[in-house]
Amino acid sequence: MQLSPRQIHLDFHTSEHIPGIGSAFDEKAFAKAFKDAHVSSVTVFARCHHGWLYYPSKRFPDRIHPNLSEPNLLLKQVRALHEAGVRAPVYITVQWDYHSAENHPEWLIRKADGSHEGDSFTKPGFYQSLCVNTGYYDFLEAQTREVCEMLGDELDGLFFDIVGIRPCLCASCRREMEQKGIDMNDETAVRAFAAFTMKRFKEKMSAVVREYNPNCTIFYNAGHVGPCTKPSKDTYSHFELESLPSGGWGYLHFPATVRYARTLGKPCLGMTGKFHTSWGDFHSYKNQAALEFEAFRMLSMGCACSIGDQLEPDGHVNPTTYKLIGKVYRQFEEREAFALPSRPVAEVALLTAENPLVENQLSDALLGACQMLDELALQYNVVDTEMDFSAYRLLIVPEDIPGTAELAEKLNAYVKNGGKILAAGRGGLMENGRYPECYGVENRGKRALFPDFLVADGPLGEGLESGAEYVIYLAGEELASCGAETLLSARAPYFAREGRLFCSHRYTPSAKGETYPSVFENNGVVVFSHPIFGQYRANAPRWCKLLVKNALTHLIGSLCVEHDGPSTLTVNLLHQPEQNRYTLHLLSYIPVRKSAEIDIIEERTKLADVQVRVRVPETLKKAVLQPEGREIALENGSFTVPVIDGYQIIELDY
Repeated sequence: MQLSPRQIHLDFHTSEHIPGIGSAFDEKAFAKAFKDAHVSSVTVFARCHHGWLYYPSKRFPDRIHPNLSEPNLLLKQVRALHEAGVRAPVYITVQWDYHSAENHPEWLIRKADGSHEGDSFTKPGFYQSLCVNTGYYDFLEAQTREVCEMLGDELDGLFFDIVGIRPCLCASCRREMEQKGIDMNDETAVRAFAAFTMKRFKEKMSAVVREYNPNCTIFYNAGHVGPCTKPSKDTYSHFELESLPSGGWGYLHFPATVRYARTLGKPCLGMTGKFHTSWGDFHSYKNQAALEFEAFRMLSMGCACSIGDQLEPDGHVNPTTYKLIGKVYRQFEEREAFALPSRPVAEVALLTAENPLVENQLSDALLGACQMLDELALQYNVVDTEMDFSAYRLLIVPEDIPGTAELAEKLNAYVKNGGKILAAGRGGLMENGRYPECYGVENRGKRALFPDFLVADGPLGEGLESGAEYVIYLAGEELASCGAETLLSARAPYFAREGRLFCSHRYTPSAKGETYPSVFENNGVVVFSHPIFGQYRANAPRWCKLLVKNALTHLIGSLCVEHDGPSTLTVNLLHQPEQNRYTLHLLSYIPVRKSAEIDIIEERTKLADVQVRVRVPETLKKAVLQPEGREIALENGSFTVPVIDGYQIIELDY
């Protein structure tokens, strides 16, 4: 399945206290605005978070927006877009619906004390969550059927929003849990039941939609795609990764999430917003450079793009917004053939510890690892412990990966078959206090005397001052060899900083005593005794990144992609085997923390004469700058990119 490449998610959460809803809607002007902005698909609204419908419902006439001036707004939007050659999937809210929350308190998600989940009704907002295990489901199904029947073959897709795993102890859920023998005092069991009911909801709703349309797209949005999504992935046609960097997700969320989502076998698109901040920021416009970076980064990772906007209550399209979006999507359209469709290249896998019962639980260790690996231009995927590791040259086990006997057996087999492992801290440590046998080390507990001071030496010291001491601020593990060799040693401070025992402002310095092993190697497995990735997330010591880079090259030799540009350069390699080519995507945009709340990108950062080396199994024959179509010199996979002005693609033919 090939997703529509340039999408708009057109929010329309519109209060009943505003008059003239849709009064300025003009079909031709509406469609033309999107067509002129190079938009290929627009998600339009059937029912919003306020609970209102935007079409002439026969089943629920009381739900039609009371001030809807254009009764057929939804249908006219769909047909106007179709006439312009633009797709028009339809939005239906699920767990947030203010009208339902006010009028059907029996549908609300309940906590153990009987209070409802979400904000108080005395506060502005529609954030009181509804349970799909109540009579609310019957309403949802009936309203969805009505939309399917109304649109028939004109239905391009359905976007169900706010579909999360939310533990509930309402009467319906308590009744079913009691029947199933679930202990309602066990929070994990209650959460597992919530995951079960949400999976069941998706299965039932997808079956309903498929009764009417076997081919339309179906997506359930929870604001995150991860291991929590995997059990119900067959109910989706594709994944939309909501990730507004300025809206709470941050610039690290999308790359960390998409590297996992793309392993699940579904097409992916990224979703950002035109807003300076987040949803509902009507009269704001993201800096063009920021919107470029967010859209182009999606494309560089083989994804389609969706940009969030909100239609104003009177139904007119904001011309300034679509002038901005058009500038970005015109460039996107010129380049999309070099990414869609494609297969992302990944030589390394990074394990995630995300709990499949919890959404958006990206740990500091995972985010720190992603930040570090992106800066090293490493081509990698994020995987969970149930996935197959055999396709990857190397597996990274961050410090927060809980060990199990099953995982230990899997890691041992992976190494036995030639795979390499880079592990950190307690990553893979089992409850019995033992690591997998392939590590070649034993754990003797958390180091009481810290911080440690790593002594730069040997293969891991490349790029550091030989013999210098480099602090690792976070406490590591005390490891002892069970056959592993020492790759790097450390020294201890005079004493731990506690109580009246302290020196200077931060920590006690090195006592310059005897060294002890800190990084180990055992037959293709490198084990750091420290939480090196969480440390990088905390304050990004460059020496931590160099240590990991050196460990990677020590284990697997040269990396797939190497360059001499800055660490801010975003690098992704895609494979398009049908065209006998790879495409290398280079992005030069730098987020800056100019505000107290969000990172800002105001301009492209131009780079010149960046030298790149790409190593792939095929013999590369030609390098071409795209979309310019200008060939550059290529020798043994090496080439020089003359200029990177924000975004440059290099087509590599074989």
